[in-house]
Amino acid sequence: MTGLRAFAGRLIAALLLVPFLPPGIVAGQDTGAAVTVLTSFPAAFYEPVREAFEAAHPDWRLRVVNTKTTAAISQLQERSDGGVDVFWASAPDAFEVLKAAKRLEPVAPPPTGAPPTVGNQPINDPDGAYLGFALSGYGVLWNQRYLDRHTLPTPKRWEDLRRPVYARHLGITAPSRSGTMHLMVETVLQMQGWERGWATWLEIAGNLATVTARSYGVVDGIAKGRFGVGLSIDFLGQSAGSEEDDLRFAYPADSLFLPASVALLRGAPNPDGARAFIDFLLSPAGQALLVRPDIQRLPVRPDAYAAAPPGYPDPYRTETGDDLFLFDRALSGARYELVNLLFDELVTFRVKTLNRVWQLIHEGEARLHALYGSASHEPVAADLLRAARAAATAVPVSTTEAADPAFSMALRRPARGLPVSSRQAELEAAWRAFSQQRLDEALALAERALIILRVASGEGVWP
Repeated sequence: MTGLRAFAGRLIAALLLVPFLPPGIVAGQDTGAAVTVLTSFPAAFYEPVREAFEAAHPDWRLRVVNTKTTAAISQLQERSDGGVDVFWASAPDAFEVLKAAKRLEPVAPPPTGAPPTVGNQPINDPDGAYLGFALSGYGVLWNQRYLDRHTLPTPKRWEDLRRPVYARHLGITAPSRSGTMHLMVETVLQMQGWERGWATWLEIAGNLATVTARSYGVVDGIAKGRFGVGLSIDFLGQSAGSEEDDLRFAYPADSLFLPASVALLRGAPNPDGARAFIDFLLSPAGQALLVRPDIQRLPVRPDAYAAAPPGYPDPYRTETGDDLFLFDRALSGARYELVNLLFDELVTFRVKTLNRVWQLIHEGEARLHALYGSASHEPVAADLLRAARAAATAVPVSTTEAADPAFSMALRRPARGLPVSSRQAELEAAWRAFSQQRLDEALALAERALIILRVASGEGVWP
Protein backbone atom coordinates (compact mmCIF):
# COMPACT_ATOMS: atom_id res chain seq x y z
CA MET A 1 0.00 0.00 0.00
CA THR A 2 2.88 2.37 0.82
CA GLY A 3 4.43 1.72 -2.60
CA LEU A 4 1.09 2.35 -4.29
CA ARG A 5 0.70 5.69 -2.51
CA ALA A 6 4.23 6.71 -3.50
CA PHE A 7 3.56 5.79 -7.14
CA ALA A 8 0.30 7.75 -7.06
CA GLY A 9 2.09 10.78 -5.64
CA ARG A 10 4.71 10.66 -8.39
CA LEU A 11 2.02 10.26 -11.03
CA ILE A 12 0.07 13.27 -9.71
CA ALA A 13 3.22 15.38 -9.63
CA ALA A 14 4.03 14.44 -13.22
CA LEU A 15 0.51 15.20 -14.41
CA LEU A 16 0.52 18.56 -12.63
CA LEU A 17 3.61 19.57 -14.55
CA VAL A 18 2.12 18.78 -17.95
CA PRO A 19 0.30 22.14 -18.36
CA PHE A 20 3.65 23.85 -17.78
CA LEU A 21 5.12 22.18 -20.86
CA PRO A 22 4.51 23.80 -24.23
CA PRO A 23 2.01 21.98 -26.50
CA GLY A 24 4.66 20.90 -29.02
CA ILE A 25 6.74 19.24 -26.33
CA VAL A 26 3.80 17.47 -24.75
CA ALA A 27 2.71 16.13 -28.12
CA GLY A 28 6.23 15.08 -29.07
CA GLN A 29 6.35 17.43 -32.04
CA ASP A 30 9.60 18.64 -33.57
CA THR A 31 10.73 21.68 -31.60
CA GLY A 32 14.08 22.24 -33.28
CA ALA A 33 13.06 25.64 -34.69
CA ALA A 34 11.33 26.83 -31.52
CA VAL A 35 12.64 28.98 -28.68
CA THR A 36 10.54 28.33 -25.58
CA VAL A 37 10.23 31.24 -23.15
CA LEU A 38 8.68 31.08 -19.69
CA THR A 39 7.44 34.50 -18.59
CA SER A 40 5.05 36.35 -16.33
CA PHE A 41 4.73 39.26 -18.76
CA PRO A 42 1.27 39.83 -20.27
CA ALA A 43 0.45 39.04 -23.88
CA ALA A 44 0.16 42.76 -24.66
CA PHE A 45 3.92 42.92 -24.06
CA TYR A 46 5.26 39.63 -25.32
CA GLU A 47 3.21 39.38 -28.53
CA PRO A 48 4.83 42.46 -30.18
CA VAL A 49 8.22 41.13 -29.07
CA ARG A 50 7.41 37.72 -30.53
CA GLU A 51 6.40 39.23 -33.88
CA ALA A 52 9.52 41.39 -34.11
CA PHE A 53 11.86 38.57 -33.08
CA GLU A 54 10.40 36.14 -35.63
CA ALA A 55 10.59 38.82 -38.34
CA ALA A 56 14.27 39.40 -37.52
CA HIS A 57 14.99 35.65 -37.18
CA PRO A 58 12.75 33.78 -39.64
CA ASP A 59 14.50 30.49 -38.79
CA TRP A 60 13.22 30.63 -35.21
CA ARG A 61 9.73 30.53 -33.72
CA LEU A 62 9.07 31.97 -30.25
CA ARG A 63 6.85 29.79 -28.08
CA VAL A 64 5.69 31.58 -24.92
CA VAL A 65 4.53 29.87 -21.72
CA ASN A 66 2.80 32.42 -19.51
CA THR A 67 2.53 31.99 -15.74
CA LYS A 68 3.01 33.95 -12.53
CA THR A 69 6.62 34.46 -11.46
CA THR A 70 6.13 32.61 -8.17
CA ALA A 71 4.65 29.60 -9.96
CA ALA A 72 7.41 29.68 -12.59
CA ILE A 73 10.09 29.51 -9.90
CA SER A 74 8.47 26.46 -8.31
CA GLN A 75 8.11 24.73 -11.67
CA LEU A 76 11.69 25.40 -12.69
CA GLN A 77 12.97 24.21 -9.32
CA GLU A 78 10.97 20.99 -9.57
CA ARG A 79 11.84 20.16 -13.19
CA SER A 80 15.27 20.69 -14.70
CA ASP A 81 14.17 19.09 -17.98
CA GLY A 82 10.97 21.05 -18.56
CA GLY A 83 11.73 21.92 -22.18
CA VAL A 84 12.16 25.65 -21.50
CA ASP A 85 15.02 27.72 -22.94
CA VAL A 86 14.56 31.19 -21.44
CA PHE A 87 13.20 32.67 -18.21
CA TRP A 88 11.99 36.26 -18.66
CA ALA A 89 10.55 38.30 -15.77
CA SER A 90 10.65 41.54 -13.80
CA ALA A 91 11.86 40.58 -10.34
CA PRO A 92 15.67 40.15 -9.95
CA ASP A 93 15.24 38.16 -6.74
CA ALA A 94 13.35 35.50 -8.70
CA PHE A 95 16.48 35.03 -10.81
CA GLU A 96 18.53 34.79 -7.63
CA VAL A 97 16.39 31.86 -6.48
CA LEU A 98 17.06 30.04 -9.76
CA LYS A 99 20.72 31.01 -9.71
CA ALA A 100 21.12 29.50 -6.24
CA ALA A 101 19.37 26.35 -7.51
CA LYS A 102 21.94 26.20 -10.37
CA ARG A 103 19.21 26.47 -13.00
CA LEU A 104 20.81 29.33 -14.97
CA GLU A 105 23.54 29.21 -17.60
CA PRO A 106 25.79 32.32 -17.69
CA VAL A 107 25.49 34.50 -20.80
CA ALA A 108 27.99 37.09 -22.05
CA PRO A 109 26.23 40.47 -22.22
CA PRO A 110 26.20 42.15 -25.64
CA PRO A 111 27.26 45.82 -25.75
CA THR A 112 24.36 48.15 -24.95
CA GLY A 113 26.01 51.38 -23.82
CA ALA A 114 24.26 51.00 -20.46
CA PRO A 115 26.18 51.95 -17.32
CA PRO A 116 26.96 49.18 -14.81
CA THR A 117 24.36 50.51 -12.38
CA VAL A 118 21.21 52.61 -12.23
CA GLY A 119 21.29 54.53 -8.98
CA ASN A 120 23.24 52.03 -6.94
CA GLN A 121 21.62 48.92 -8.45
CA PRO A 122 23.57 46.63 -10.85
CA ILE A 123 21.83 46.20 -14.20
CA ASN A 124 23.34 42.77 -14.92
CA ASP A 125 24.10 39.96 -12.51
CA PRO A 126 27.82 40.29 -11.66
CA ASP A 127 28.29 36.59 -12.47
CA GLY A 128 26.47 36.85 -15.81
CA ALA A 129 23.73 34.44 -14.74
CA TYR A 130 21.03 36.87 -15.94
CA LEU A 131 20.98 40.16 -17.83
CA GLY A 132 18.84 43.25 -17.37
CA PHE A 133 16.91 44.13 -20.53
CA ALA A 134 14.63 46.82 -19.05
CA LEU A 135 14.39 48.84 -15.86
CA SER A 136 11.39 48.69 -13.58
CA GLY A 137 10.15 51.23 -11.11
CA TYR A 138 7.57 50.48 -8.46
CA GLY A 139 5.06 52.97 -7.25
CA VAL A 140 1.55 54.10 -6.46
CA LEU A 141 -1.43 53.95 -8.81
CA TRP A 142 -4.60 55.83 -7.95
CA ASN A 143 -7.95 56.90 -9.31
CA GLN A 144 -8.10 60.69 -9.04
CA ARG A 145 -11.90 60.79 -9.24
CA TYR A 146 -12.08 58.31 -6.36
CA LEU A 147 -9.63 60.37 -4.28
CA ASP A 148 -11.61 63.56 -4.96
CA ARG A 149 -14.88 61.87 -4.02
CA HIS A 150 -13.45 60.66 -0.70
CA THR A 151 -11.32 63.80 -0.12
CA LEU A 152 -8.14 61.72 0.07
CA PRO A 153 -4.64 63.16 -0.41
CA THR A 154 -2.25 61.74 -3.00
CA PRO A 155 0.32 59.49 -1.29
CA LYS A 156 3.93 60.54 -1.82
CA ARG A 157 5.88 57.88 0.08
CA TRP A 158 5.38 54.25 1.13
CA GLU A 159 4.98 55.52 4.70
CA ASP A 160 1.98 57.65 3.68
CA LEU A 161 -0.06 54.50 3.10
CA ARG A 162 0.03 53.84 6.87
CA ARG A 163 -2.13 56.89 7.54
CA PRO A 164 -5.67 56.19 8.84
CA VAL A 165 -7.15 58.43 6.15
CA TYR A 166 -6.62 55.54 3.69
CA ALA A 167 -8.56 52.98 5.75
CA ARG A 168 -10.22 50.47 3.39
CA HIS A 169 -9.18 52.48 0.34
CA LEU A 170 -6.06 50.43 -0.58
CA GLY A 171 -5.63 47.37 -2.76
CA ILE A 172 -2.56 45.16 -3.21
CA THR A 173 -1.83 41.65 -4.37
CA ALA A 174 -0.07 39.03 -2.27
CA PRO A 175 3.68 38.61 -2.86
CA SER A 176 3.10 34.85 -3.02
CA ARG A 177 1.07 35.52 -6.18
CA SER A 178 3.09 38.31 -7.73
CA GLY A 179 6.82 38.61 -8.22
CA THR A 180 6.55 42.39 -8.51
CA MET A 181 4.63 42.70 -5.24
CA HIS A 182 7.21 40.44 -3.60
CA LEU A 183 9.90 42.85 -4.77
CA MET A 184 8.03 45.83 -3.29
CA VAL A 185 7.61 44.04 0.04
CA GLU A 186 11.26 43.01 0.13
CA THR A 187 12.47 46.49 -0.85
CA VAL A 188 10.72 48.05 2.15
CA LEU A 189 12.04 45.29 4.43
CA GLN A 190 15.58 46.01 3.27
CA MET A 191 15.30 49.81 3.24
CA GLN A 192 13.77 50.02 6.70
CA GLY A 193 15.16 46.88 8.31
CA TRP A 194 13.32 43.62 9.02
CA GLU A 195 11.26 44.62 12.08
CA ARG A 196 10.51 48.21 11.10
CA GLY A 197 9.72 47.11 7.54
CA TRP A 198 7.19 44.55 8.77
CA ALA A 199 5.68 47.20 11.05
CA THR A 200 5.17 49.36 7.95
CA TRP A 201 3.50 46.58 5.97
CA LEU A 202 1.29 45.50 8.87
CA GLU A 203 0.02 49.03 9.40
CA ILE A 204 -0.52 49.47 5.65
CA ALA A 205 -2.44 46.18 5.76
CA GLY A 206 -4.84 47.73 8.28
CA ASN A 207 -5.96 50.07 5.47
CA LEU A 208 -6.58 47.35 2.88
CA ALA A 209 -9.89 46.94 1.13
CA THR A 210 -8.71 43.70 -0.49
CA VAL A 211 -5.79 41.50 -1.51
CA THR A 212 -6.21 40.56 -5.17
CA ALA A 213 -5.20 37.28 -6.81
CA ARG A 214 -2.87 38.91 -9.38
CA SER A 215 -1.17 42.25 -10.01
CA TYR A 216 -3.65 43.02 -12.79
CA GLY A 217 -6.45 42.80 -10.21
CA VAL A 218 -5.07 45.88 -8.46
CA VAL A 219 -5.11 47.91 -11.69
CA ASP A 220 -8.59 46.67 -12.57
CA GLY A 221 -9.96 47.40 -9.09
CA ILE A 222 -8.67 50.96 -9.17
CA ALA A 223 -9.93 51.56 -12.71
CA LYS A 224 -13.42 50.35 -11.68
CA GLY A 225 -13.43 52.36 -8.45
CA ARG A 226 -13.62 49.39 -6.09
CA PHE A 227 -10.80 51.03 -4.14
CA GLY A 228 -8.79 54.15 -4.77
CA VAL A 229 -5.08 53.45 -4.34
CA GLY A 230 -2.81 50.51 -5.04
CA LEU A 231 0.77 49.44 -5.56
CA SER A 232 1.94 48.61 -9.06
CA ILE A 233 4.96 48.15 -11.28
CA ASP A 234 5.37 51.17 -13.53
CA PHE A 235 4.56 49.58 -16.89
CA LEU A 236 1.19 48.32 -15.62
CA GLY A 237 0.39 51.59 -13.91
CA GLN A 238 1.41 53.83 -16.80
CA SER A 239 -0.36 51.76 -19.44
CA ALA A 240 -3.55 51.30 -17.38
CA GLY A 241 -5.08 54.62 -18.27
CA SER A 242 -4.57 58.33 -18.70
CA GLU A 243 -5.47 61.58 -17.07
CA GLU A 244 -8.68 61.62 -19.12
CA ASP A 245 -9.94 58.49 -17.35
CA ASP A 246 -8.61 59.62 -13.95
CA LEU A 247 -5.86 57.03 -13.46
CA ARG A 248 -2.49 58.30 -12.27
CA PHE A 249 0.84 56.64 -11.48
CA ALA A 250 3.81 58.08 -9.59
CA TYR A 251 7.09 56.87 -8.20
CA PRO A 252 7.27 57.43 -4.43
CA ALA A 253 10.03 59.70 -3.18
CA ASP A 254 11.72 56.66 -1.63
CA SER A 255 11.48 54.50 -4.76
CA LEU A 256 14.24 52.91 -6.83
CA PHE A 257 14.69 51.25 -10.21
CA LEU A 258 15.61 47.58 -10.53
CA PRO A 259 16.29 45.56 -13.68
CA ALA A 260 13.75 43.33 -15.36
CA SER A 261 15.85 40.44 -16.60
CA VAL A 262 16.25 37.53 -18.95
CA ALA A 263 18.24 34.32 -18.52
CA LEU A 264 19.25 31.17 -20.38
CA LEU A 265 18.22 28.05 -18.51
CA ARG A 266 20.79 25.36 -17.87
CA GLY A 267 20.05 22.33 -20.02
CA ALA A 268 17.95 24.38 -22.46
CA PRO A 269 16.99 22.26 -25.48
CA ASN A 270 17.67 25.19 -27.82
CA PRO A 271 20.54 27.27 -26.36
CA ASP A 272 21.42 28.87 -29.72
CA GLY A 273 17.87 30.11 -30.20
CA ALA A 274 17.78 31.28 -26.59
CA ARG A 275 20.93 33.34 -27.06
CA ALA A 276 19.50 34.79 -30.28
CA PHE A 277 16.38 35.89 -28.37
CA ILE A 278 18.42 37.43 -25.54
CA ASP A 279 20.63 39.27 -28.04
CA PHE A 280 17.52 40.55 -29.83
CA LEU A 281 16.02 41.93 -26.59
CA LEU A 282 19.20 43.91 -25.97
CA SER A 283 19.70 45.03 -29.59
CA PRO A 284 18.69 48.53 -30.77
CA ALA A 285 15.65 47.03 -32.51
CA GLY A 286 14.55 45.09 -29.44
CA GLN A 287 15.08 48.04 -27.12
CA ALA A 288 13.16 50.37 -29.45
CA LEU A 289 10.08 48.20 -28.96
CA LEU A 290 10.00 49.01 -25.27
CA VAL A 291 9.10 52.69 -25.71
CA ARG A 292 6.11 51.94 -27.92
CA PRO A 293 2.91 53.49 -26.48
CA ASP A 294 1.31 50.04 -26.11
CA ILE A 295 4.32 48.67 -24.16
CA GLN A 296 5.87 51.55 -22.17
CA ARG A 297 8.86 49.80 -20.62
CA LEU A 298 12.15 51.45 -19.68
CA PRO A 299 15.05 50.26 -21.90
CA VAL A 300 18.49 49.61 -20.48
CA ARG A 301 20.07 51.18 -23.57
CA PRO A 302 20.37 54.92 -22.90
CA ASP A 303 20.19 55.70 -26.64
CA ALA A 304 16.69 54.15 -26.87
CA TYR A 305 15.17 57.13 -25.04
CA ALA A 306 15.90 59.42 -27.99
CA ALA A 307 12.87 57.92 -29.75
CA ALA A 308 10.60 58.14 -26.68
CA PRO A 309 7.74 60.66 -26.65
CA PRO A 310 8.06 63.89 -24.62
CA GLY A 311 7.69 63.34 -20.88
CA TYR A 312 8.62 59.66 -21.08
CA PRO A 313 10.30 58.57 -17.81
CA ASP A 314 14.06 58.11 -18.08
CA PRO A 315 15.55 56.24 -15.10
CA TYR A 316 18.99 57.59 -15.94
CA ARG A 317 17.67 61.12 -15.39
CA THR A 318 15.22 60.46 -12.56
CA GLU A 319 16.04 61.11 -8.93
CA THR A 320 15.06 58.23 -6.64
CA GLY A 321 15.33 57.69 -2.91
CA ASP A 322 18.66 56.75 -1.39
CA ASP A 323 21.26 56.22 -4.11
CA LEU A 324 23.48 54.59 -1.49
CA PHE A 325 20.92 51.84 -0.85
CA LEU A 326 21.87 48.57 -2.54
CA PHE A 327 19.09 46.02 -2.92
CA ASP A 328 20.54 42.70 -1.72
CA ARG A 329 19.39 40.26 -4.41
CA ALA A 330 21.08 37.27 -2.80
CA LEU A 331 19.40 37.92 0.57
CA SER A 332 16.04 38.41 -1.13
CA GLY A 333 16.46 35.22 -3.13
CA ALA A 334 17.49 33.19 -0.07
CA ARG A 335 14.40 34.20 1.93
CA TYR A 336 12.00 34.43 -1.02
CA GLU A 337 9.54 31.84 0.24
CA LEU A 338 9.95 32.96 3.86
CA VAL A 339 8.70 36.46 3.01
CA ASN A 340 5.86 35.10 0.88
CA LEU A 341 4.65 32.65 3.52
CA LEU A 342 4.96 35.17 6.34
CA PHE A 343 3.05 37.82 4.40
CA ASP A 344 0.19 35.40 3.78
CA GLU A 345 -0.03 34.39 7.44
CA LEU A 346 0.35 37.92 8.82
CA VAL A 347 -1.56 39.89 6.16
CA THR A 348 -3.33 38.04 3.34
CA PHE A 349 -5.38 35.80 5.66
CA ARG A 350 -5.95 38.52 8.28
CA VAL A 351 -7.26 41.57 6.42
CA LYS A 352 -10.58 41.95 8.27
CA THR A 353 -8.97 41.53 11.69
CA LEU A 354 -6.21 43.96 10.77
CA ASN A 355 -8.83 46.48 9.64
CA ARG A 356 -10.50 46.34 13.06
CA VAL A 357 -7.27 46.40 15.08
CA TRP A 358 -5.82 49.40 13.27
CA GLN A 359 -9.12 51.27 13.27
CA LEU A 360 -9.13 51.10 17.09
CA ILE A 361 -5.42 51.95 17.45
CA HIS A 362 -5.71 54.93 15.12
CA GLU A 363 -8.89 56.14 16.80
CA GLY A 364 -7.26 55.85 20.21
CA GLU A 365 -4.15 57.72 19.11
CA ALA A 366 -6.27 60.48 17.53
CA ARG A 367 -8.33 60.86 20.73
CA LEU A 368 -5.21 60.91 22.89
CA HIS A 369 -3.72 63.67 20.74
CA ALA A 370 -6.98 65.65 20.65
CA LEU A 371 -7.34 65.52 24.44
CA TYR A 372 -3.77 66.09 25.51
CA GLY A 373 -1.71 67.10 22.50
CA SER A 374 1.91 66.10 22.91
CA ALA A 375 1.63 65.97 26.69
CA SER A 376 1.04 62.54 28.21
CA HIS A 377 -1.66 63.41 30.74
CA GLU A 378 -3.26 59.98 30.42
CA PRO A 379 -0.35 57.59 30.87
CA VAL A 380 -2.49 54.46 31.20
CA ALA A 381 -4.22 54.96 27.84
CA ALA A 382 -0.96 55.99 26.19
CA ASP A 383 0.80 52.87 27.52
CA LEU A 384 -2.07 50.65 26.38
CA LEU A 385 -1.94 52.09 22.86
CA ARG A 386 1.83 51.69 22.68
CA ALA A 387 1.44 48.07 23.76
CA ALA A 388 -1.36 47.54 21.21
CA ARG A 389 0.81 48.93 18.41
CA ALA A 390 3.73 46.71 19.48
CA ALA A 391 1.49 43.62 19.46
CA ALA A 392 -0.05 44.50 16.08
CA THR A 393 3.38 44.95 14.44
CA ALA A 394 5.15 41.95 15.97
CA VAL A 395 6.65 39.38 13.61
CA PRO A 396 7.37 35.75 14.61
CA VAL A 397 10.71 35.51 12.79
CA SER A 398 13.72 37.41 14.12
CA THR A 399 16.11 39.54 12.09
CA THR A 400 18.82 36.93 12.65
CA GLU A 401 16.60 34.07 11.46
CA ALA A 402 15.51 36.03 8.39
CA ALA A 403 19.15 36.60 7.40
CA ASP A 404 20.10 32.94 7.89
CA PRO A 405 19.79 30.95 4.61
CA ALA A 406 19.55 27.71 6.62
CA PHE A 407 16.35 28.92 8.29
CA SER A 408 14.61 29.40 4.93
CA MET A 409 16.13 26.39 3.20
CA ALA A 410 13.23 24.02 3.92
CA LEU A 411 10.56 26.48 2.74
CA ARG A 412 9.13 25.85 -0.69
CA ARG A 413 5.93 26.53 -2.57
CA PRO A 414 4.82 22.98 -3.45
CA ALA A 415 3.17 21.88 -6.67
CA ARG A 416 -0.61 22.12 -6.42
CA GLY A 417 -2.12 19.17 -4.59
CA LEU A 418 1.12 18.07 -2.95
CA PRO A 419 1.81 18.53 0.78
CA VAL A 420 4.44 20.84 2.22
CA SER A 421 7.32 19.47 4.29
CA SER A 422 6.66 18.72 7.96
CA ARG A 423 9.07 21.51 8.95
CA GLN A 424 7.22 24.04 6.81
CA ALA A 425 3.85 22.88 8.14
CA GLU A 426 5.10 23.37 11.71
CA LEU A 427 6.39 26.86 10.98
CA GLU A 428 3.20 27.95 9.22
CA ALA A 429 1.08 26.68 12.12
CA ALA A 430 3.29 28.51 14.64
CA TRP A 431 3.13 31.75 12.64
CA ARG A 432 -0.65 31.43 12.30
CA ALA A 433 -1.06 31.01 16.06
CA PHE A 434 1.37 33.87 16.75
CA SER A 435 -0.52 36.25 14.45
CA GLN A 436 -3.90 35.38 15.93
CA GLN A 437 -2.64 35.73 19.50
CA ARG A 438 -0.92 39.09 18.92
CA LEU A 439 -3.87 40.58 17.04
CA ASP A 440 -6.27 39.46 19.78
CA GLU A 441 -3.94 41.06 22.30
CA ALA A 442 -3.73 44.29 20.30
CA LEU A 443 -7.52 44.39 19.97
CA ALA A 444 -8.06 44.01 23.72
CA LEU A 445 -5.43 46.64 24.58
CA ALA A 446 -6.81 49.19 22.11
CA GLU A 447 -10.38 48.64 23.33
CA ARG A 448 -9.30 49.27 26.96
CA ALA A 449 -7.49 52.44 25.94
CA LEU A 450 -10.54 53.72 24.08
CA ILE A 451 -12.78 53.15 27.09
CA ILE A 452 -10.44 55.29 29.22
CA LEU A 453 -10.27 58.03 26.58
CA ARG A 454 -14.02 58.11 26.01
CA VAL A 455 -14.63 58.50 29.73
CA ALA A 456 -11.95 61.21 29.90
CA SER A 457 -13.69 63.13 27.10
CA GLY A 458 -17.10 62.84 28.82
CA GLU A 459 -18.58 60.45 26.26
CA GLY A 460 -19.24 57.57 28.64
CA VAL A 461 -18.89 56.08 32.09
CA TRP A 462 -16.81 53.24 33.45
CA PRO A 463 -18.30 49.88 32.49
